[in-house]
Amino acid sequence: MGHNKSLNAFPAPFNSSPDDDLTVKIGEKQIAVSAHWLSSVSPVISRMLSVEMKEKQQRMITLDELGVDMDQFMEFLEAINYLNGPFLPTVTVLKSRCETHLINCVEIPLIDRFLLIDRYALDNLKNYFLHLDVIKLRAFFNANHQQFLPVISKEFLCALSVRALAGL
Repeated sequence: MGHNKSLNAFPAPFNSSPDDDLTVKIGEKQIAVSAHWLSSVSPVISRMLSVEMKEKQQRMITLDELGVDMDQFMEFLEAINYLNGPFLPTVTVLKSRCETHLINCVEIPLIDRFLLIDRYALDNLKNYFLHLDVIKLRAFFNANHQQFLPVISKEFLCALSVRALAGL
């Protein structure tokens, strides 16, 4: 499969409307895809396009740092194409298993696991933190707030604060 594949070869949502275009650039090659659709399958892209980052303003993301080429990205687009719906439950199951592993994996520092919550929309892991013992949550909050404040959503911060202040 080549990177020069016509955008029309992909059914919507790869190029659903001109005002929804997002240019994905890898090296010297680029492709226009639906920002809405790509955001719906990628929490990272969703976050980039929901806050005032350069990607949102320029309607372009560069994926050079991922170590993939355009052919690999095109294969990714085909793999997640909504017409291949039978694969979606598999992705959901994998995400759930990853969250379970992150909740129970003491080898990975708590702060490292915490920093993945908003980035990858890990609701089960978020609930794990929101249900920590209040004393442990306060200690975690005090020890790590400088590290996580710049990257977590306001809603999650508010929920954490309410939980940490419970019983005071």
